[in-house]
Amino acid sequence: MRVAAKAMTAALVLLVAGAAIGAPFVPPAPPTQAAAVPPTPRAILKMALEAPRLIDYEGTKIITALRNGRMETVTVAESHKRPNLLRLEYLSPEDVAGRVIVDDGTTARHYEPALNMLFEDHSIQDGGAAAGLTLLTRNYDIVLLGTDEVIGRQAYVLSLTPHGTGVQRQLWVDRLTGTVLRAEDRDASRGLVLTTYFSRISFSLNLPEAYFRYRPPAGTRVVSLQTVAGGTQNPAQLQRQVGFPVLVPPALPEGYTFRGGAVSRFGSLVSAYLRYSDGGNIISFFEAPAGSIGWPTTGLPVRVQSQPGRFIDLGYFRVLIWEQRGLRITAVGTAPSETLMLVAGQLIAGREQVLVADVSRRTEADPATVRRLRSEGLTFPEIAKAFAISHALGTGIDTTVRFVHGSLSVTDLATQLKMRPDALRAAVRRAVDTASMTPALPASAPSGPPAGLPTP
Repeated sequence: MRVAAKAMTAALVLLVAGAAIGAPFVPPAPPTQAAAVPPTPRAILKMALEAPRLIDYEGTKIITALRNGRMETVTVAESHKRPNLLRLEYLSPEDVAGRVIVDDGTTARHYEPALNMLFEDHSIQDGGAAAGLTLLTRNYDIVLLGTDEVIGRQAYVLSLTPHGTGVQRQLWVDRLTGTVLRAEDRDASRGLVLTTYFSRISFSLNLPEAYFRYRPPAGTRVVSLQTVAGGTQNPAQLQRQVGFPVLVPPALPEGYTFRGGAVSRFGSLVSAYLRYSDGGNIISFFEAPAGSIGWPTTGLPVRVQSQPGRFIDLGYFRVLIWEQRGLRITAVGTAPSETLMLVAGQLIAGREQVLVADVSRRTEADPATVRRLRSEGLTFPEIAKAFAISHALGTGIDTTVRFVHGSLSVTDLATQLKMRPDALRAAVRRAVDTASMTPALPASAPSGPPAGLPTP
């Protein structure tokens, strides 16, 4: 069970690595030399999400993250070959030197030298450019602050501030290549929590593809964490795979939506993984049978309603672990600690059938349809919003769900409905404002963190 716990830790390392390299905020392509006016913030962001298909580079990146109340720094050699080959090799400090992650856009392979193990998992890169742009523009204020110089290169400075609470990000984007030369993430309660910057970088390289295929040392144990070969699965599909109930959060902060799910196996340990995001911040859930993995010895003991739990501050990420209905649930997120506690409390409350009936009554919807949408990963506020928009626009519920999820943009839906985008936005606002809605989860507890949980 100790090895299984380390395997789960390795999965979290992959998750953290994805955030540390800046996913999904990858650099925008440059403007033409003739352009006298800088691109709009939205245009920069759009190009940022499309740039991985176009940019080759290699460089040395310094990553400084808040962990256990102090800033810790690692140095990483980072290489990228378009459209989706990535290699991260950790150089320092000594306890992580030799760690290597190679990612081909489908599978990430993570070699952990301390364990002499190679973990195979789903890609840490976010390829959903269109959906990511839609969610970011809905949920963030995006501002071009001006220009600055980074390692001797001119860069645009772009700010992304969430409408609710969460991590605020600032990017320094190279004007010639579009590469993010520097990034800073700030938490409202703790200030700077993550800084990444290139100390050197080279472009237009012809890196061989073999460099992105890692061959581990002799005797390395290879562990496949994900059994789903590709794509993503919703909670209903995951439940059939794992053979135990998969719990879906009843509510999350406004803007968060289901972004994917997968199955993880390590020996006898089987877990389901659900990922929610507002385009920038994330909350993920790892669910496994209670007793199949050892209880962590690190972190702060807390009470999640009546259940014992553990709260672990990883700096950039916060982790909350508890058990209910025979499951061990691990919530990992960049959201405030109070939000994780509120989400956990709602899951423990187990008001699923009451909320199905309530939303069905409010929206005049068939309860079976509400349950189906829950099985696809939607929260109750999202379901209420989808029905309100569907009734107002006359669109089918499945089309409306795609719009709510961000996989169908305002422009695309307006084209389908033969409406102007601004008219569609106004109609959506009226529908949501006038509907009888199940409220979203507040971003933080109004009276501060629950008893037993330290102020972050």
